[in-house]
Amino acid sequence: MSQSIIILGSNPATRLSLIRAVGEVGGCRVTIVNMISRLPDKPFRTMDSYSRYVDRMLFAKKFDEDGLAELLLTQCCSEEAKPIIMSIDDDSACLVDNIQDRLIGKFYYSHIQHQAGAIARLMDKQVQKELAKECGFNVANSWQVDIQDGNYEVPETVTFPCYVKGRLSYHSAKRYQKRCNSRQELESWLKVIAKNNPSPLLIEEFLEIDKDYGVIGFCNSNKVILPGIVELFDCGYGSDRGVAATGRVNDFSLDKTLKSKVEQLMRHIQLTGMFNIDFVKSKGEWYFVEVNIRYAAYGYAVCKAGVNLPAFQIYDALSKDDSVLPSQVKNGFRYVNEKVAFDDVVGGYRSWKDYKNMISNTDCCLIRQDDDPQPYRQFRKGLILNYLKSRTKRLLHLKKP
Repeated sequence: MSQSIIILGSNPATRLSLIRAVGEVGGCRVTIVNMISRLPDKPFRTMDSYSRYVDRMLFAKKFDEDGLAELLLTQCCSEEAKPIIMSIDDDSACLVDNIQDRLIGKFYYSHIQHQAGAIARLMDKQVQKELAKECGFNVANSWQVDIQDGNYEVPETVTFPCYVKGRLSYHSAKRYQKRCNSRQELESWLKVIAKNNPSPLLIEEFLEIDKDYGVIGFCNSNKVILPGIVELFDCGYGSDRGVAATGRVNDFSLDKTLKSKVEQLMRHIQLTGMFNIDFVKSKGEWYFVEVNIRYAAYGYAVCKAGVNLPAFQIYDALSKDDSVLPSQVKNGFRYVNEKVAFDDVVGGYRSWKDYKNMISNTDCCLIRQDDDPQPYRQFRKGLILNYLKSRTKRLLHLKKP
């Protein structure tokens, strides 16, 4: 009997990263639940649905708790074996967390001591920062701003430059993130946000970043699996702003203190499920940025480097002995996220030559895999079409008087 895995989220490239890691566990069949803003009039396919590990693709509306619960209970429930739900973005993870009272006993899913809404509450970045400080992490100074009916107050103690971001990880638009160098610039930017986005904001002390890092792991209450730390390069500028186009997977041999602090933090949170944590180095010091209760876009690179984290979640759900699973990564393993890199080519932020150099100087591509070729073929079709469209637009723009 094969194990049903349900993968939720809206980004096909990140879903594909998780699909392949799950597929390499063996004995699993994957259902994609594509989370979209509006349900389609007729089904369509995305590149990840062409993976050899995928059985089918379903559709659910973002932020619709009742709709997702009905879909899971009527189309994904099984009397033979409980399916395992895995999320690849914050909105999907929050949605499952909020409806877990309806799913309990029928599905396995990430949770914090089976408390509905606990993961959503942890998605408040200010809450995360306080927990991180308790565990000994450096955090940037921050100030909270709440928008009510377009009105807000800016604390007098804000220092400049500062950085504006959403306080909540879910329902948060990255397009409102911005560096502000003065109070006047901050006030002007907040006026723009207040007209369009009533979500609570966090204003942070601006840190000059030396490097970005990510830590991905699995936790089951007190047990924490941390295979390594991912050094992130070439962050995207366009539609994938802030997501790394390339990276390098390393072990913790150079900073075991960081590993012990992460273990302490995750034990305190009492999560059962996968997670990833963003860090930066500023002036040689580690700073905690945020923790995400979901799989990371670079997760398949960690899998190819030797540690399959979804396998730990599957083994835990099925009460199997995970001591047989590798837990140490190949140090210095490099990867490329082709989607992020190419989106920047289309947006004019990166040259085609740069893109090709990235692809040729790596240990692993997250989309192109010889043993699962169809997703890359579909990606390449769209890649060529989008590139030609972007070139045509630029040429037409240059010809305008």
